[in-house]
Amino acid sequence: MRRRHALKMIGLGGAAALLAQNERGEAGSVVPPTASRPEIKVGPVNLSMIEAIDAHTHERPFATASKSNATYAKGFADGALPPQPFPGRDALRDQLIPAFAQHWEQMPPQVGLRNYIGRTYGVEPTRENVDAVIARHRDPTDYYREKMDYERIAAVVLQSESTEPVRPKPLFPDDRFVWTFSIGPLLQPGWAKERGITDIEDYRRALLDVVATCANNGCRGIKLPIAYYRPISFKKVSREDADRALKVAFAAKPSGYIEGRAPVYDDDATTAALWAYEDYLLNALFVQAGKLNLNIVIHVCVALNTLLRADWNDPRGLYSTFTDPDIQRAGTRFVLIHSGYPYHHHVASFISQFPNVYTDLSYVSHHPGTLEEVLRVFLGLAPAEKIMHGSDFSGPEALAYSVDNQRRVLAKVLTDYRSHFGWTDRDCERMARAVLSGTARKVFGIAV
Repeated sequence: MRRRHALKMIGLGGAAALLAQNERGEAGSVVPPTASRPEIKVGPVNLSMIEAIDAHTHERPFATASKSNATYAKGFADGALPPQPFPGRDALRDQLIPAFAQHWEQMPPQVGLRNYIGRTYGVEPTRENVDAVIARHRDPTDYYREKMDYERIAAVVLQSESTEPVRPKPLFPDDRFVWTFSIGPLLQPGWAKERGITDIEDYRRALLDVVATCANNGCRGIKLPIAYYRPISFKKVSREDADRALKVAFAAKPSGYIEGRAPVYDDDATTAALWAYEDYLLNALFVQAGKLNLNIVIHVCVALNTLLRADWNDPRGLYSTFTDPDIQRAGTRFVLIHSGYPYHHHVASFISQFPNVYTDLSYVSHHPGTLEEVLRVFLGLAPAEKIMHGSDFSGPEALAYSVDNQRRVLAKVLTDYRSHFGWTDRDCERMARAVLSGTARKVFGIAV
């Protein structure tokens, strides 16, 4: 029997049996990719042979695609409702989950992933076969290494899920990742209260101490996920005003929480106070990050996740941050992740204007049509050396599909540059290497 037909001949019943075996914890043999990697070429340049670096990844509990998708559907349904408690909230969320689950199954990332696994393992691109392939990989670290080797992913930039400023111990191979730290939870009033902080200067010192510890422990960037609960524009706030604002936020009782952490208030004055003291802290963070050679990584994108709002993700307010003299003196680098979609034209303007502003293609790299649009906008206005590949996903197969898709779409775009715009083969290869790995190596200091 030819190996590439093995899972196809198992059929749906056999796929279910493999999943049952996985649930019982029985050891399963590894199902290696059966297809040789395709050539993805721009003229004589084979993009499949160019190493990649994934500039933004997460790690989640290891699970089949069906289990992961069920978790996503619940989160999307929850985010579609107001964060404040109201009668029947949980019941309404549960009522919405099936529609979100069906919606997610038909999204481009899921269709693309099923087809990637189908052609890679020689199986029909069904959810059952996808789950069966994943379930047969018993050791997550071996699985990550196998897929990273197969797709020539040299390393990933992993966002730590911990609130402790230490190098994470993830499922990724230890020699194949660098890490960033999410500052979001530390900006909330609860974090300061737990530490007995009573004034804004103590808060600033405590926050910057954590950032310094991150740098000492090899962290490569500080992530700002604040676009999930507030605008990404930062005003200059005096110490006195920030201290007053902090005390207002401390005294107020939230009416709810976004993702269980970020407080929501019913009155605009308290919300303004929360944002004011955060602005004071963040402006201090931006300067200190530059001094410590830490990137500032900012979420800028509205798609899929129902918590994301277009007004909060509008990047135009960042202009005052990028032109701030103190931040410029510190040499702070900013990475606007997820392309900024649907504001990718503004992001393209920023990366064409400011040498210290970069972007990545994480999340949109799973959407071939959108990825092509975004790549054309970015490469049409800015150097390839300002753009990085990324996935924003956590599973080994999604990680691999993302870079396969990136290479295919990048080849299509660069072929137009070569065939119609007069770009040389050397130009196209330089641009491909920059997007796939070169920019990330420089920005995140990756040596592997």
